[in-house]
Amino acid sequence: MTSAPYGLSRPTLDDARAAVLRVHAGDGARIWNDLLRTAGLTGNEPAGLDRMLAVMHDADPSTRLCAVAVKIRVTAYTQLAAAHSIL
Repeated sequence: MTSAPYGLSRPTLDDARAAVLRVHAGDGARIWNDLLRTAGLTGNEPAGLDRMLAVMHDADPSTRLCAVAVKIRVTAYTQLAAAHSIL
């Protein structure tokens, strides 16, 4: 199937960025840029999410919580996509 399962799309690097910016408010942009640098990413990589999540997981507790939340979304999407493909 080519359509997104249940109208959902897999979380992206932009979703991780949005989570960091929400949680860290005024420091969000600086923290995001630090995370990008640590991950060796520019922020434009379509397949950079897994690497970013690993870096976020090793960061401060709030950023780690963001990583866990995004990972939950990735897992939910993956499972729903698998279920959708067999229906």
